[in-house]
Amino acid sequence: LPISRPLVVPALPLAPMAGGAKETASGIRNDVVLPDAVRKYVLDHKLESVVTNALNRVIQQMPEDPYARLAEELSKSSHAAPRIMALSPDSSVARSELRFDIVVATRGVRIRIHTIALGEALLAPAARGEDEEEAPPSEKSDDGKHNKAHEEEKLVSFLQDFFAKSFGDVYVDDYTTFHERCANLATAPLPGGARVDGLRATLSLTNQMLDAGVAALNTSTLLFLQRVLSRSGCSELVSPPLRGPQDFLLWRSRWPRFALPLFHGGGPSVVRSASSRICVAFSPLSLVAPAPGTAEAEAEAEEVEAPPEGDQAEPPPSGWVAAVFEALQAAQGEAVKVLQADKATAALVVENLAYALPGGLVQTAQAAKQAAEAALTAAAGNPEEAYGVLFANADEAWLEEEGTYEVETGKQMTLEELVELYAEVTEEGWVKTIVNPFRQADALAGCDLLHARRPELKLVQDYGSSQEPPMAPEEACFSCLWHLPQTLPLVMHQYVEHAPAWQEVADGFAHCTALQASAIKTMPALMEAILACGEIQVVCLADDVTGEDIQLLSNRNDEVLHRVQILEIG
Repeated sequence: LPISRPLVVPALPLAPMAGGAKETASGIRNDVVLPDAVRKYVLDHKLESVVTNALNRVIQQMPEDPYARLAEELSKSSHAAPRIMALSPDSSVARSELRFDIVVATRGVRIRIHTIALGEALLAPAARGEDEEEAPPSEKSDDGKHNKAHEEEKLVSFLQDFFAKSFGDVYVDDYTTFHERCANLATAPLPGGARVDGLRATLSLTNQMLDAGVAALNTSTLLFLQRVLSRSGCSELVSPPLRGPQDFLLWRSRWPRFALPLFHGGGPSVVRSASSRICVAFSPLSLVAPAPGTAEAEAEAEEVEAPPEGDQAEPPPSGWVAAVFEALQAAQGEAVKVLQADKATAALVVENLAYALPGGLVQTAQAAKQAAEAALTAAAGNPEEAYGVLFANADEAWLEEEGTYEVETGKQMTLEELVELYAEVTEEGWVKTIVNPFRQADALAGCDLLHARRPELKLVQDYGSSQEPPMAPEEACFSCLWHLPQTLPLVMHQYVEHAPAWQEVADGFAHCTALQASAIKTMPALMEAILACGEIQVVCLADDVTGEDIQLLSNRNDEVLHRVQILEIG
């Protein structure tokens, strides 16, 4: 039966109190005299309730090794991050399945904290070679079985040795280094001499190591990743904690926006740059109709640094990420309708894509705003919570021989004239962000001029996805677009490396973040990573992102909301 009263384990000389035994509100019997300092220590650290609850859980579960389970339960209350010690093969399955328990040490006690499976990642059919055929009967003899068992044992031993050398005595929240620590995994001796898919194996191991770290610290994935960033010297650029409903007020204006293109450059349009896009960005607030007479109150709420104790805001609705994507797709459909409504522009719809209007960027930005408003109005949302993002990609508009820009066909412009064009495009305030407004050689000078004209405008430089983000240029008034790397530890590492530097000398890092479908598919906790990185405000979705991909993000986001609303996060 569960223990119903607190445990008192006296470790110091005790003396009876006169007048009989009584139990205080704290649960400590007053027939036991404890020094004030000891009593305060017990109360401050909640030792009675922690030990009692841990013992109750062991009694309820009745494990084979109660002392190991008790140590595991008590370790959940430890604030120090456990250290990784070893991989221990899971004895409940065949060794060929490559299932292991991760053993960590917390306060000197070794605990099996999480089980990982590496068989699928290492022994996938693709890694065995397309020409590999089934072994002939001669190789299925006893000798063949012996060789197979020997190869399997060799691989298990390699993995244990690799893990001990790469991860041994490393804190579980030293997660930013985990990609680099997986380098030697590519040399694993697979059966039959097959080659390891290094990226696939690294993704599998680092994703599971994230789950192990979360379990070791008894926390949520979001709080774990926030902790990883904070302990790496990035605490000022981490999103606020999200532990309970009281935190929703501070998060109200911090949920990321998702963006899709409404109008394209190139093709039949007058905009020369084929990669030019006018996108619209929606947040969860875009889906909520504004309450009458609350505009001023909302403006005041956004200025509150720390909300008064007890104040709460409504959380975003469950499924908002998927709903935002549907609204963005509806806005794309409205953009097509805008063109098809006029015979003069109907030809600008090609394969259901809308291309820029004859009036150039100014007219196209106005049409994008119209399409976004129509989509949100139909969804009973708030058009005021949408804005435009212009991917100008002006490198493609640069004419080297003439030394001018030709953003719109037949209109050559100097740097100063291009600044005036952008000032006109953003005059109404709906387009709030421009990516690559000038070629890279003109970025500093051009952005300085444009910033002087439109100081509220966010200017972003995109250095491409084929290289790591560069060092931040001194006194730049633009930020750096972030292309998310291939693994979650690399995501955390790049943010730690670049966000503080760009924040210090330029206008920030990752305000706009580009998201590919492959990243969503291979990093299950990517949504929590996006939420943890406090500088991310607009997630620009690539053309290959599908509704199924978005549903994966939406499900993870819903888990975060559910945990905050229902569960108590320590």
